[in-house]
Amino acid sequence: MIPALVGRGRNIRNVMEHKDTKFWAGGFLYNSETNSILLHKRDAEAKVNPNQWAFFGGLNERDETPKQTFARELQEELTIEIQKEEIKPLCDYFNEELQTYRYVFFVESNLRKSEMQLMEGEGFDWILLEKVFEYDLTEKTERDLKTFLRVRQ
Repeated sequence: MIPALVGRGRNIRNVMEHKDTKFWAGGFLYNSETNSILLHKRDAEAKVNPNQWAFFGGLNERDETPKQTFARELQEELTIEIQKEEIKPLCDYFNEELQTYRYVFFVESNLRKSEMQLMEGEGFDWILLEKVFEYDLTEKTERDLKTFLRVRQ
C-alpha cells in the first residue's frame, strides 16, 4: 500500500470553494505486483505534447471535484469505472505554462489491457517503473512520476 502525498499547491478542499475555476486532473493506474504503471501515448493531432507518453486526464467540467474529473476521464479514455475511494492523491500544483492547477492521482490496479478500451490517443501500455524514464514522457508526467517514486520509498 502506498501512502498518498499531500499537495503542495492549493489543496483539493480549496478548489471546491472556487467552482468556476478550471483545473486539470489526471493520473495513472499502478500495479504493485508487476511494479508498472499504465500510461497513454498522445497522438500526433494532440494540441499539447503530441506523440509523447502521458497520464490520462483532462479539464474539469462544471462543478466537478478533482477526483470526479479524474474518474470521468478514466471512463472516457479507457472505458473503466473507478470508485472514488480507490483514488489516491499524489500531488497538486499550479501549472504556469497552462495557467491552471494540476491535480495528480493514482489508482492501484491489476486490470489487464484487454479489460480496457482506448478511446483517445495513439496507444496505451503497462510500463515497468524501472524502464519508464526511457520513454518520451511529457515534462509534467516525468516530474510527477519522480514524485511518485519518492513517495513509494
